[in-house]
Amino acid sequence: MDTIPLSFTIKKNNILQHLSTPDDEYSDLSPKGSVDIGIRELIANINGIDGLVTTSSCAGRMSVFLEGAKTETSPNGQQNNRMQAAVPGGKGRGGRWLFVSHDPVDKLDTSTLGTHPIMNLFGMSKHGTLPPSLNPGTTRFVKFQFEPMILHVMAASLHHAQPVLAAAINAGFRESGVQSLKNLDDPKAFPMVAIRSSGISLSSLLGYAIDVNEEDEINCIVEESYLQLLLHIANDRFLENSKRVDRFQSQLLQSVRKRERHWEDGQVRGERLKAQGLGERRKRELRENYPKHESGDIPLLGLDLDSP
Repeated sequence: MDTIPLSFTIKKNNILQHLSTPDDEYSDLSPKGSVDIGIRELIANINGIDGLVTTSSCAGRMSVFLEGAKTETSPNGQQNNRMQAAVPGGKGRGGRWLFVSHDPVDKLDTSTLGTHPIMNLFGMSKHGTLPPSLNPGTTRFVKFQFEPMILHVMAASLHHAQPVLAAAINAGFRESGVQSLKNLDDPKAFPMVAIRSSGISLSSLLGYAIDVNEEDEINCIVEESYLQLLLHIANDRFLENSKRVDRFQSQLLQSVRKRERHWEDGQVRGERLKAQGLGERRKRELRENYPKHESGDIPLLGLDLDSP
């Protein structure tokens, strides 16, 4: 196996130190802000493997997202950016999550969510229809998404990255790949394995937002029964995602253990081959320099077998 560069070890130690921060102090750019509970065992196992370290992750989630402000063109041809304040975990120009869950949603509390529990759970305020005059280029839409696990693993070399990619693809994360071109010019850059799948992703338009007295009025344009169907499908896909994560972890650990059984340190291997070569040369010298007995055996030099 390739030698692990010191610069990789330093990077890995810095990342692991950050990951060891308590949840209430840890923060990243995800809406949750920390490593998801559902893949903490996987993250720990990967980070326990020499030559690998995780850099970002999401166990899988269902979410409802309100788009941020879009660029619109005024009558005089100039562009206007109608901006809304960005929020933590948002993306785009002031976009924000109305709902995020990293686990299936099995039960709804109708006592607090009212007669339209899923609509209210998803952060939408009222039912409405899509006005015919609505401009798709400027309207801020509300979208539902289910996204399977996505994981980025930095490897010390392509040799270290290979079992990660193989395990990911075999487990069902078929859009996975390795980003390594930067390594050609930057000795401190390392291959990055992106583990992902679009096969069980789900996306749907749910509604739109309009300004009412500088407040968002978020209109749902689908029926509660349709929201219930989306929720049911997303719950099923959480289960499939969990199976793929388990398969990935199992295959990766199995591959690493198999490789470790057949792996030896380069210096140890060199010494072994040197000793083996010297032994073979010594045998050849014995065969060439000393006659064989009738039995075909090479005589034991320096040992008098006839002495009492």
